[in-house]
Amino acid sequence: MVWGDTAARRRRRELRARRARLEAARRSRRHAERRRTEGLTYQEIERRRRARWRRIYGSAAALLGVFVVLTGALQLATAHESADDAEFTAAVALAELAAGLYGIAAGITVVRRARRELPGSFSLWFLAAWTAMIVAIPAYGYGDLIGGPVAVTALWLAAVAVIVWFLRRESRD
Repeated sequence: MVWGDTAARRRRRELRARRARLEAARRSRRHAERRRTEGLTYQEIERRRRARWRRIYGSAAALLGVFVVLTGALQLATAHESADDAEFTAAVALAELAAGLYGIAAGITVVRRARRELPGSFSLWFLAAWTAMIVAIPAYGYGDLIGGPVAVTALWLAAVAVIVWFLRRESRD
């Protein structure tokens, strides 16, 4: 008996415990009925629930990636027209393109593989996208010295090609 424990407190605690047991029994009966009517195991029900959430998150990532890619493409298109700091605009647009393409690819993969195991290559994809965004900074610096937004884009593409080649070579180990 706890100090200050009255009969009313004990009674309320017992009622809460009884309600919790009854709710657990109801939940168990509902799950059993669903498994019986649909012919599903509890694991399959949980797998379907997890797949539904993966589809929601994957769709959101793909839509956000599309938005970022469109924003980057519009910035890249206007970078060649504007004379004020066109190289910086091109570098920011290229970084946005890298992030958006990663979002699209990861989102589509999650949606397609929602019921199965997700690939382990997500970390390599993220590393490639992250370094492509970071490489936009030196591409901006050197492209500004060489000759404009076209040079920024060319240097960035060359650096991204080297990064992807290196990551693919290292992932074979």
